[in-house]
Amino acid sequence: MKQRIVILGSASGMPSAQRSSSSFILETDSQSYLFDAGEGTSTSILRYNIDYDKINTIFISHMHPDHCVGLFSLIQMMYLLNREKSLEIYLPEESITGVKNFLNTLYLFPEKLSFDLYFYTIKPGLFFEDSYLKVKAYPNLHLAENEKIMRTPKVKRHQEIEKEKLSNKMESFSFEIAFKNKKVVYSGDVGGLDDLKMIIHNADILITECMHLDIERLLDLIKKSKVKSTLFTHIPAELEKEKEGITKKANDLKIKNFQFAFDGLSLLL
Repeated sequence: MKQRIVILGSASGMPSAQRSSSSFILETDSQSYLFDAGEGTSTSILRYNIDYDKINTIFISHMHPDHCVGLFSLIQMMYLLNREKSLEIYLPEESITGVKNFLNTLYLFPEKLSFDLYFYTIKPGLFFEDSYLKVKAYPNLHLAENEKIMRTPKVKRHQEIEKEKLSNKMESFSFEIAFKNKKVVYSGDVGGLDDLKMIIHNADILITECMHLDIERLLDLIKKSKVKSTLFTHIPAELEKEKEGITKKANDLKIKNFQFAFDGLSLLL
């Protein structure tokens, strides 16, 4: 079998008629790794003929719905298809108790499932390693990087969360994936270019969101960082009409192998 990355969802937080929400899978000869699981992940797995039973490990970058709500439908699908192999799920520490409780709310009790679920905390640095790949986590700010956006009600609400010291700490991570002597970087959702500057240098494949960033500055950083292949994902509706112009800017900068993601896109490794 070809070892590859398949984009299962490329939409932003706003649901799209053409795209599922954030998710991609890395397939190897004998097992697969799922990164994020937004709405529509299970449907995309079926649509693009992904072997669900080869998914042994799931990594969730943060707990916004467009990156995680498909996890529950996927577990339901695996149960209905009589999966027997155990499943490992890596999550931000703040979310593990809530996810377990929600699974119980959905009647997906551990005693009911035909397979074992194991939950692990994502830690900064190298937090996962097996015979195929290594995964490092880098905390993201996931906050607006300019003063105008910082004054929006959304960010004020986030500041209130911090002030009240609630459990929601907005843990969010980028991932550096080492596979077959290749460096793959997935941005998750970031708060600014500083979240990417230290990790994308010489990346073989960069899968980066393009909703929370200044596009021109992002393209400049990609060029300076000598990224070999770039995929823009987490695409908001307002950028759909600008894809041609952004692609032209990337070509003018001589950025190698630049493209916008679409659901079903396959990248060979």
